[in-house]
Amino acid sequence: MKKFIKSILLNYKSKKIENIYIKNIKSKIKQCDIVSLSSSQEKEIQRYYKKLIGKNVPTYWHKYFYSRNGFFSVKYIPTSIYQADIIYRLNNYPFRHAYVDKAIYDIYFPDICRPKTIIKNINGYYYDSENAISETQAFDMCRNVPIAVIKPTLEGMWGEGVRLFSCENGIVKDDGSDLSKLLCSYGKNFIVQEKVEQHPDMSQLNPSSLNTLRVLSYRRQNEVVILYTIIRIGRKGKNVDNETAGGINADIDLSSGRIIDCAYGTPKEKKIYKTDNGTLLKNYQIPALNKVLDTVRDLHIRLPYFNLIGWDFAVNQNSEPVLIEWNRAPDLSQTAHGPAFGDYSEEILLSLREKINTRYK
Repeated sequence: MKKFIKSILLNYKSKKIENIYIKNIKSKIKQCDIVSLSSSQEKEIQRYYKKLIGKNVPTYWHKYFYSRNGFFSVKYIPTSIYQADIIYRLNNYPFRHAYVDKAIYDIYFPDICRPKTIIKNINGYYYDSENAISETQAFDMCRNVPIAVIKPTLEGMWGEGVRLFSCENGIVKDDGSDLSKLLCSYGKNFIVQEKVEQHPDMSQLNPSSLNTLRVLSYRRQNEVVILYTIIRIGRKGKNVDNETAGGINADIDLSSGRIIDCAYGTPKEKKIYKTDNGTLLKNYQIPALNKVLDTVRDLHIRLPYFNLIGWDFAVNQNSEPVLIEWNRAPDLSQTAHGPAFGDYSEEILLSLREKINTRYK
């Protein structure tokens, strides 16, 4: 009886998560010009998933991605299934907090270029880059900074809470507020870092934002496969490049390091061929892509509890990869890239049968 009740509760939780994402995609569908799927395409999708995961799937996402980029494929991953059932069979959910904390990247990635830390707050305790310090010392270290970035360190999503600020004699320049008010507004678990000076070719895409590479990597035994890489570009005057802040995404050819074609923004927007400052996207060369991908392959092996990871990298003025963050449940960039798992779709989906969904442990 206990097992039966537990099964009912798990199914209820899973369905609740699925419904949240279904509601979200229905909203997006209303905002764009939708191309309906044919009955044969619908049947093809269901045959594919019934064979691999043993059940039918909602086809809203197939319809949405097909409508946005003009490419139909049965291999698109429905976000509702991905978030409720797939990602936490690939990754170990209970371990997420300890590993994703941006304030302790120096433990897991001490040899990797990261934005220079000014101060950080971990569970209410202040530190400089290495040592515990007092709250007064932390404020003093930020009293005069020409430009810095402050952001949450736990479970931040879509660039939420990321802010650029300058401070002189303890006064935040853009709004005239006291520095202590800014730091206290973040509560605990945040970090203040020096702004990354990005490569001129990355800045050319949009100078106001740190434009980053999102790399999706998949671990299969001791091999790390790069599933795709996209470039995320901010809009004119914006500080962040996230799609939810109006940013745009474009797919990159892994062999040449060039943007394949166009970018995609909000559901209301058509294909975007130029950035806000007029830079043509097609064939635009991304600097240091191979260095970024080699770094991802190295770092992913260090995180054995996570088989699918989304990495965010900047490229600095010296053409070196700069790790911004890694994501334990990355959004899938299927509008810009197409089916997220590509040639590994069948392998990944079939492997789920042997894995436990750790989200509900």
